[in-house]
Amino acid sequence: MATVDLQFNLLDALAPASMKRSRVESKPKARQRKFSLPVEQTDRPVNRIAYVREQQDMTLRSVARHTGTDVRTLRKQEKPTANLTLTELTKWSKALDVPLSNLIEEPESTLENPVKKRAAMVRIMRSAVSINEEAKSEKMTALAETLVSQLLELMPELEGLSGWPQYGQRRGPEEVGRVAECPLRVDL
Repeated sequence: MATVDLQFNLLDALAPASMKRSRVESKPKARQRKFSLPVEQTDRPVNRIAYVREQQDMTLRSVARHTGTDVRTLRKQEKPTANLTLTELTKWSKALDVPLSNLIEEPESTLENPVKKRAAMVRIMRSAVSINEEAKSEKMTALAETLVSQLLELMPELEGLSGWPQYGQRRGPEEVGRVAECPLRVDL
């Protein structure tokens, strides 16, 4: 009966006037943007999200995963002049794991001490992991492992943090790059 009702509206036609359903004309829904929502800008700095994100060593992609917001919108939101809502600031606060007050720009104020300490601990942990990865002797490996374990005792959330990224190797003075090995022809 429900299928018939949807296609032919039989129930409305057969029902007494007092039982008839009122038809509501549905307006076509406004097409929602999937990406890059507009962000209101002010004439002076009102937030320091970009600074805090850099201190926390977080990428915009990881913040996007935590907040469910696309990277383009986050890029607009982290501009110092972006005038964000409390809801948006709360998402950033949770993603960066910092108090909300640290994201708001105040004249001549600095980050709270715990945020500075956490950023320093992340940098120290990255250095310790890098030393452990590059250690050539057993003593150096043992020392680096001890340092890593002590840092994990202080801050368990540092578990799984990788070392500093390594981009290629340095060339010696006698080595040349690939460009010199395979010269390119230039026809003018």
